[in-house]
Amino acid sequence: MTIPASISATIEGRAVVRREVEAWESRRAAAVLKKMAARLGARAFAELLPGRTVGSVLSASLEERRAALLTLKTGLGRAGIYAMLGRELAAADRAARLAVKASRGGTAHSVTRLAVPGCSAGRFAAWFDNLTIDNAEADMIDACPDHYLLRRLPDGRQEVVETTGGSPAPTRFLVDYADTGAVSIPVDPDYPVQIVGQAVLDDGFVVGGVRHQFRDRDGTMEALLTVEFPGIFPKRLVNAHCWHLATEFSNWVTASQR
Repeated sequence: MTIPASISATIEGRAVVRREVEAWESRRAAAVLKKMAARLGARAFAELLPGRTVGSVLSASLEERRAALLTLKTGLGRAGIYAMLGRELAAADRAARLAVKASRGGTAHSVTRLAVPGCSAGRFAAWFDNLTIDNAEADMIDACPDHYLLRRLPDGRQEVVETTGGSPAPTRFLVDYADTGAVSIPVDPDYPVQIVGQAVLDDGFVVGGVRHQFRDRDGTMEALLTVEFPGIFPKRLVNAHCWHLATEFSNWVTASQR
């Protein structure tokens, strides 16, 4: 997956060059590869990636690391991902509930902006919606090293297992794009294309939300990408998720332009 250099990002109000986003992705890819290798063990790793070692993948290009991670995750399957991350997901579920209650309605937002010349806001949003509708799991997982599982459930909600921003452990939640009443991220009327959903746990407990907003300006798609967290979340974790947003949406834009 080669990302066009023309995609520009703004993180925490600062313009960042493409190599900075790629460097963040590369570091996260290395961290996830090491984690999966440690959890799986040498025999299982070799079964999923014949002829490769952890060292050979870590010394490979970013594109090869992406491919290796996708192979490992899809090879494990959903049950394997649950088994590998089970304890962490259970702890993260409890921590999310406590964070929401401690925040007393307060929220914190990760905000990233992208500008993509030659891309249409409407076409990209439709393509992105279809990822969930068509359950294109490989495209969804491949967009960021921290994605372990993204799929559409029978009720239309999206299941997500990922490491959020600078969090030390992965989390599992559902994104409900039909019920958005709890999302506090403000609507920017200058962005007519909206992708909005609230993040909930299995019992419907709301833990956050997303509002991704898009517009066309002079032949360039401008994206205002925002994720809502409980207000008590440490600022460094919230800020780290801006890089996650820049990575996944840059990769999704690239995939959509194929």
